[in-house]
Amino acid sequence: MELFSKQDPAIRQSLNAHINQRWGQLYELEKEWGERALKYLLLTNSGGAIATLGFLGASPAAINMLGAKISLYLFVLGVFLVGVSTAKTFHHMSRLFKAWKVDVNHYYSDKITWEYLHDEDKKRAVEDFWDYAIPYTSFTCFIAGSVSGAISLFV
Repeated sequence: MELFSKQDPAIRQSLNAHINQRWGQLYELEKEWGERALKYLLLTNSGGAIATLGFLGASPAAINMLGAKISLYLFVLGVFLVGVSTAKTFHHMSRLFKAWKVDVNHYYSDKITWEYLHDEDKKRAVEDFWDYAIPYTSFTCFIAGSVSGAISLFV
């Protein structure tokens, strides 16, 4: 495929529509994940603090239960990991958007071809091991914390 300035105007218009659609999509992803991260962190931190204070105030005997302490640690670790995962996703979306903007400018100035623009975007938009490991570890913390809490009630 030819450079942008050498293409037929109809093809340029079609490719322009795709660029604008992708630009909007990446912007919305960045915005959405940023909002989710902030809302999540606010809710979990304040909710966890209130729940812990309420539990400790209502049941002084729980302070001496090892299983309750382990559960609390695992739940807090799980919350932390979800926050890390949310933040990681937000930063990944942000990097995608910034790289797309740079590449589109290079495309419009005839420094790269359409294929190169598209191929580079596909290379960047991949998941890695940590995209799965962090949330699943958080889920494991929830299960282990629940089991630990349940066991401490019967021991």
